[in-house]
Amino acid sequence: MSEWIGEYRLTTPLRTTGSGSARWGIAMRGLERYFLKEFLSPVYPVNEDTPLGRRQRERCLAFERQKRRLYAAISCVIGDTLVPVVDFFRVGGKYYAISEAMSPLSVSAEEARGLSDEDKRDILHQLAVCLARLHVQGVIHADLKPEHVLLTRKPGGYRARLIDLDSGLLSDDPPPGGRDMEGDPVYLAPEAFLRMAGQPSSLDGRVDTFAFGALIHRLWTGELPAFDRSRYAYLYEAALDGASFSLSDALPKEYHRMVRRMLRPQPQRRPDDAELAALFAPAPAPPVSSDLQNPLSRYLRR
Repeated sequence: MSEWIGEYRLTTPLRTTGSGSARWGIAMRGLERYFLKEFLSPVYPVNEDTPLGRRQRERCLAFERQKRRLYAAISCVIGDTLVPVVDFFRVGGKYYAISEAMSPLSVSAEEARGLSDEDKRDILHQLAVCLARLHVQGVIHADLKPEHVLLTRKPGGYRARLIDLDSGLLSDDPPPGGRDMEGDPVYLAPEAFLRMAGQPSSLDGRVDTFAFGALIHRLWTGELPAFDRSRYAYLYEAALDGASFSLSDALPKEYHRMVRRMLRPQPQRRPDDAELAALFAPAPAPPVSSDLQNPLSRYLRR
């Protein structure tokens, strides 16, 4: 017998991946197929009348307010590169988020192989434009990495979709401390780590800029920027310590300077979204010759 969660019928078992902060599966509502995520924390208390229950209830209500504001802002992002959350609700003590189920043919940018330079540039342009639109709405993805970029073949290239904004933040309402922040340490920005460590630091869209710099290098070359791994486990540690790192020669020269700027420890010294979108924008098509527009013109001139 199928399990129902609210209006959604599970068609796969719920499973845990990544940090283990949630479980996910595929569900149906009517004839539509969805991605369903179950948050493992916070859990709404069974008894709200105890001191512990009241504290837990307040935490849950704050979680609800933050998620509803976040998802409302995400829904205002134009374009179809971002996969938004279309439903958010609580059943019993658990919270759930519903989003579009991606095609089974989609692969993550981490799994993609054999991409041409033209494909890579197009994918990075799609992501740069999507991040710029996300940041205009005051949203920080906060967990940008190749596994959260899904690619589907289309005529002449790939369609990129950016998923999993459940670690996302509103730049005008970031978590007061690090307890409610998540993010893959491999792509974590220095200021996000400082906030997690309880140190004061402001957070805005440039958190994603740092991660995007590392993602660009990984997608193009297959590896992260090199740093002294005998001293540092992660890129943000090397950045905070002012250590040097090297970029692969496989990365085109025109991207070298931009990626270095994106990985600066000071957020205010990183490039803005418009620069990144312009860097990866497709080259303008050459003007069409008047002779090609009107084949008779060459004969008329005679």
